[in-house]
Amino acid sequence: MGVSSPPLPIICIYLAAALIGKAHSEGVCLHDGTHKATPSPELHLSECGLYADNSCCTEDNIQDINYFPSASNKNEPWDKCGALSPECEGYLKRVSCFYRCSPDASRWPHPHRRSYIQAVPLCHSFCRDWFDACRTDMTCARNWARDPRGQNCTGTCVPYQQMYQHGRDLCESLWGDAFMTVEDDPQEVVETGDAGAEGRPCGCLTLSPSDKDVIAALRAQQDDPEELDTTKTGLPQYRAPCKAKLPEAAKSSRKGNAVLRKRSVEIEDVEGSGSGL
Repeated sequence: MGVSSPPLPIICIYLAAALIGKAHSEGVCLHDGTHKATPSPELHLSECGLYADNSCCTEDNIQDINYFPSASNKNEPWDKCGALSPECEGYLKRVSCFYRCSPDASRWPHPHRRSYIQAVPLCHSFCRDWFDACRTDMTCARNWARDPRGQNCTGTCVPYQQMYQHGRDLCESLWGDAFMTVEDDPQEVVETGDAGAEGRPCGCLTLSPSDKDVIAALRAQQDDPEELDTTKTGLPQYRAPCKAKLPEAAKSSRKGNAVLRKRSVEIEDVEGSGSGL
């Protein structure tokens, strides 16, 4: 007795489900013991809803979103210097949600620590707004993961505007070399030369829904560099991130107008310890 084939409509349903599943699983999760093995929908994320459609975290993973990992692998609270303003805390959560939940964070892996990220391109406008939001809030360490002053804030708290010079300094210091700053103001791009090899401005992230365009451009650039030729009619005018330019050791001094300036994080990465943001 022959086995009958499933009806065509059922086959179509299975194929559609497979395609949807593939779309949801775009990206790769970091491996630090707290991220999921592969990204998938998490429709009930209370804090990191931007990544609910395709997430590397679960609701349980982000119960401690208001804490950051220290060098001693202990989670330390953000508000050791007192309660943070809602605006400041909102920016810190956006950064932490990207690291913990985004399936695209792994596109910027640290060369020596697989559970960490390096040189993720944040837009200067985002960094400037982050600095403005936290300007009068209190903190006690420049690099939250390594600075020993972060372990005991008694008598050492200062305003963000005293700890950091400006938005770029904040973005490129608070979590070491995890982030770099990219100009997204056309006039400043001209002044700083922050553009790609063809003279086009670089793409950058704002940790908001608009990042999908940047990620789409990055994916297209990897699959087919010619697809990003914006001179071709009908192609999306996306801007992919330019390749990170690591500064020379001789240029380690702090300069307010440097486009890219990163500090290395000396975190001892214990696999599965959750080292990172």
